[in-house]
Amino acid sequence: MGEADGMELIYSLIGYPDETEWLEFKESNSDPIRTGRDISALANAAAYCGRAYAYKIWGVSDDTHELVGTQFNPYHAKGKGNQELLMWLKLALSNNANYEFAVIDHETKHFVVLKVHAANAQPVYFDKTAYIREGSSTAELLPGSAREAELWRRLQAGNAELAVVESDLTPQEVAEILDIDAYFELCRLRRPVDLDGVILALCEQELIHRQDNGRYSTTRLGVLLVGKRLSRYPELRKRMLRIVRYAGKGSFDIIGDTEIDKGYALALPQAEQLIMSMIPAVETLDGAFRRIQTAYPQRAIRELLSNAVIHQDIADNTAGPLVAIYDNRIEFSNPGTTLIPAERVLNAQPKTRNSMMASLMRQMDLCEEGGTGWDLIVDSLEKAGMPSPVIKSEGGLGTLVTLYCDCPYTRMKKSERKNAVYWHACLLYAQGESMSNQSLRERFGLSDEKKNTVAMSRLIRECLEETLIKEEDEDAGAKYRRYIPYWA
Repeated sequence: MGEADGMELIYSLIGYPDETEWLEFKESNSDPIRTGRDISALANAAAYCGRAYAYKIWGVSDDTHELVGTQFNPYHAKGKGNQELLMWLKLALSNNANYEFAVIDHETKHFVVLKVHAANAQPVYFDKTAYIREGSSTAELLPGSAREAELWRRLQAGNAELAVVESDLTPQEVAEILDIDAYFELCRLRRPVDLDGVILALCEQELIHRQDNGRYSTTRLGVLLVGKRLSRYPELRKRMLRIVRYAGKGSFDIIGDTEIDKGYALALPQAEQLIMSMIPAVETLDGAFRRIQTAYPQRAIRELLSNAVIHQDIADNTAGPLVAIYDNRIEFSNPGTTLIPAERVLNAQPKTRNSMMASLMRQMDLCEEGGTGWDLIVDSLEKAGMPSPVIKSEGGLGTLVTLYCDCPYTRMKKSERKNAVYWHACLLYAQGESMSNQSLRERFGLSDEKKNTVAMSRLIRECLEETLIKEEDEDAGAKYRRYIPYWA
């Protein structure tokens, strides 16, 4: 931190009327134990208050906020046992403590800024004890207290969407990183005339944050949504939406591999267009009109693309959303397991890790309202006479959704038929209806011939035996029996 940046931060902070839980001023107190306790307290207080950083500044009067200067220098100070202060603090603080000192000389006066990062995952401890700020005072964080319990809750509910990607940016630099025009266009909002108005709007949506020194930080939400180039950041390179086209049914021969190096709001329309150009399609005649019929419904492709983006674990840097296209199937995968059981995604109350991203993408018409996307996916596949989606979600492996090519009932495997029965029952249940032999025949595109009625009765019986579905009314006669999902 140079003199100009350091003094800019100090002048910004002394503008606060009083010390806070995340801000402390001192003139020359260099007690190492006090410093260690304050680092623990400030880190935990920052996490508690939802701030990225907390500060302790030497050389400022804590009463008047006058710039008086200090004799303290952390690089010359000693800890207990005459050990260098910085090494002593490192050994006395828990490993998750993250902080830095900056020494600033300005107009013959000497200042020290201690910038403490918010605690992450667990409280920061000093000498095996956790501290926290209470108003302008440092106090021990008592084990078992309500304050400790609340701090743990907030630490465990940390929002990966608001993690800082790049800091100390000017408004002009923010405009170089984020596609501001695309953001306002997609949200159908009028862009403010001046850059200050644009920056304010981005701050309100938390695509960026205003720092304590008056500059700005981009958040992961902002960059992943409307970033011009994700590859600018090593930690986000694997988050790029990737589309791979294989020759045949195996993963041996790649004939197309595309990574879309931009935020998801910009990448999704391009990805959808690319996928639709890669999958098989046939041209049919409808009277005087020529129609193009693709192997997969475009609505299902669009929703599964959005799902892979919205429901991924963006804190997992091992992989990103991937679409793999084969001759007989298409797979959508993303890091992170589903937050609800895979078999309940159509009917259960929707949950998402990235609620802020989901909200903005709904505003941009890039995904459906919460909980309705799976209805559209299953419905579009049924109308196309295709097998229902196969969903797998396992810890450590993420989530995989597979669609299989157009396949008539006679060529479906028994497992595919049973899977279709289950999702058909789920879809009707979500619509306030229940499944019947007739609705199942219609789902598979079968006629009312007796052989088809018998085949559906047999399939329903097998699904009942496997507890995929159950009778809606056990007292109903055979002709009037209707069925609902097993969990209903």
